[in-house]
Amino acid sequence: MRLNNKFTGWYLLVMLVVLLIGGAIVYYEIQWKIGSVEVARHQRLNDLIAQQIRTGGNYADHPTRKRATVTLIPEDSVPANLSSFYTRGTGWNPEYQANEYRLVVTSFYQINGRTYRVSTYSFIPSFGQLLPGVVDSFKWILLLLLVLVGISGRLISKYILAPFKHTLRVIESFELKQKQTLRLPPTRTDEFRQLNSFLQRMTDKALEDYQSLKEFTENASHELQTPTAIIRGKLELLMESDIRDDQAVLIAEMQNALEKLSRIHSSLTLLTKLENYEYQDQEPICFSQSAKEALDSFEELIEMKALILTTRMEKDVFLPMPSSLADLLLNNLVSNAIRHNQPGGMINVQLSRAGLVISNTGMPPETPTDELFERFKKGNPGSDSIGIGLAIVRQICDLHGFPIVYEFRDGRHILAVSFIQSVAASKLLQNVDRSLYTEA
Repeated sequence: MRLNNKFTGWYLLVMLVVLLIGGAIVYYEIQWKIGSVEVARHQRLNDLIAQQIRTGGNYADHPTRKRATVTLIPEDSVPANLSSFYTRGTGWNPEYQANEYRLVVTSFYQINGRTYRVSTYSFIPSFGQLLPGVVDSFKWILLLLLVLVGISGRLISKYILAPFKHTLRVIESFELKQKQTLRLPPTRTDEFRQLNSFLQRMTDKALEDYQSLKEFTENASHELQTPTAIIRGKLELLMESDIRDDQAVLIAEMQNALEKLSRIHSSLTLLTKLENYEYQDQEPICFSQSAKEALDSFEELIEMKALILTTRMEKDVFLPMPSSLADLLLNNLVSNAIRHNQPGGMINVQLSRAGLVISNTGMPPETPTDELFERFKKGNPGSDSIGIGLAIVRQICDLHGFPIVYEFRDGRHILAVSFIQSVAASKLLQNVDRSLYTEA
């Protein structure tokens, strides 16, 4: 939910609570006010009637005679408290022939040594009669406030949050490799100023660290190539000289270790570039053609291990990725399927617009398959693999938003890459399982 919608929603919720409480207060305030006004009016009427009695007039001639009662209280029945009081309750209204809410005010007067009780009453609106009017009034008030708050809330939030939205757009377009500092909009809001200041410091530090890391990687890559080449050359010269068999074995082991070191160096350098997003998407390439070329390049190695290769590949499968990364992805997957296979085993490659599935026979991995995408994780610790190939594959897939999954099932290593971000790679794998096993 958008931030301004949340603000508006909370405003409306608070306003609704305030209106409900305010409605109850107004309702009881109106009821109390009507009652207090009526009590004062009847008290005044009682005083007028008492004044007429005191002057010898006939109170029966008063217009309120029908709603007034004057009672002479015997001397032995005079109450100790002669203060006025009022009562409320339902009474019969002869004019409308119905029970209505009635207010009765009773006052006591000492006139010429006698005690008189004067009572007057009138019918006033009840709680139930006032409630619909109050509710209807607040319905219109609530509707008006909803419209005004909804419109003004969006407009005001849009104005207040404009610097924040600008900051978000700047952050979304920020890339380390561009080596450009953030240019955030000025704002008078303290919180936004603090946010911009923090983002400025954070991105400046990230740019500095990125540049330092990149320089270190480039320098290390360049500096390691020279001594590696020298060592390799010296070892080749030693192999050409007269050496004993045990020395030849040692030199061969050194060459293998040096070659492995070179592969690790190249793989780590590549991973660093992938993690820093130094590869940009280009025009869509024909992934079908890249897959065919990758399989052709491994044809001799497949024949050497007597592997059975079966394929089902759709034509004209295009993907928006650099051709170098596509070749790297395919070469790593196919070479893994060959390296971790068994003599006379099988490899199945299926390619469609939905994704790529490569399966091969082989021994079960000693490491959980979901951990094999990590660096230097190997299914068989005794193999000569450096354990970075699948990490590179995973990084390439993450870079392009391709879900990937690796499972070992029924004696087969199955690796599926989905080219559709909304489709899980495991679902792709399940959809092709039947045909995969029947063909193999």
